Amino acid sequence: MALSTLGFDANRIAHFADQLFELSESKMSKPRTPNGWSRKEILGHLIDSASVNHQRFIESQLNDTIVFVGYKHQEWVKLGRYQETDWEELVTLWSAYNIQICTIVENIPADVLDKLHQEHSYHRTAFRELPRDEPSTLGYLIEDYFAHLQYHLDQIFD
Repeated sequence: MALSTLGFDANRIAHFADQLFELSESKMSKPRTPNGWSRKEILGHLIDSASVNHQRFIESQLNDTIVFVGYKHQEWVKLGRYQETDWEELVTLWSAYNIQICTIVENIPADVLDKLHQEHSYHRTAFRELPRDEPSTLGYLIEDYFAHLQYHLDQIFD
């Protein structure tokens, strides 16, 4: 299987960062919906997701497993205090983290990406959940990460 990063690479991350830097702090601070996250909080959630998945991408290679615990994303966003953080700082951190993730992903050997695992946690930890009894790969998790990233970038730019 060829890994699909949905076109994400360091250049595309930098391009999105340039676009994000153009957005106004005041607009990014307003909730998108009543009781919903602001765009700052959405970007903060993407920083949290990068942190969690960075560890997953490394650990899966070190430990030959794709079973992971989830994380409480609502609580992480609240505790991260992204709403009170400067927009440019958030964009800078998001960009740097995702450029590093692209570097990691680009250097994972194909046999590691494509190795079929009978056991995974994607039925509870993936953006695009996968049935527990369906074997999967690290490549699936990486594709899922970038699909999740695109989904939330679309919300920010909406």
